[in-house]
Amino acid sequence: MGTKTDTRRTAKERSTTTRGSRTTKRPATPQRTARPAASTRTTRTTRSGGGAPAPKIPFVLLILCLLGGALVALLVLRSVVAQEAYTITRLQAENRELSYVEQQKEKSVAHLETSERISGEAEEMGMEQGEATLFLDLDSGEITGGSGADAQENGVGAGNAGSGE
Repeated sequence: MGTKTDTRRTAKERSTTTRGSRTTKRPATPQRTARPAASTRTTRTTRSGGGAPAPKIPFVLLILCLLGGALVALLVLRSVVAQEAYTITRLQAENRELSYVEQQKEKSVAHLETSERISGEAEEMGMEQGEATLFLDLDSGEITGGSGADAQENGVGAGNAGSGE
């Protein structure tokens, strides 16, 4: 197509140059009008180009809002984690303190349960230590345990223990 157009032009140019001596002009042949394809294309491009930024703006705003929301969520999450960390640290310190108090109480209870301390407090109250424990054997009627002299002083004899007198 481009070749034919170029050929016609060159033929016209030849005809006008060879007939340069004649002054008569031929009637102008109707030339094809150029298609407004270029202007249509530019119009289409202009419409597309003018309309294209409009859909991009909401998308960019959506992405920016999502990023902003994610940033705010991260900041809130981080502050909550930091608050929980302080709470955990405080509770651990309280746990250590209570463990120390518990150990002190156990130490105090162990000291209060010793037999030396109990006997010392009993003597301070005026209590006396008891005599040796005596046991009565019901089958044989014998008293065992402490010394025989102690049993005789208390009025417990081997003969009357079994008779019930």
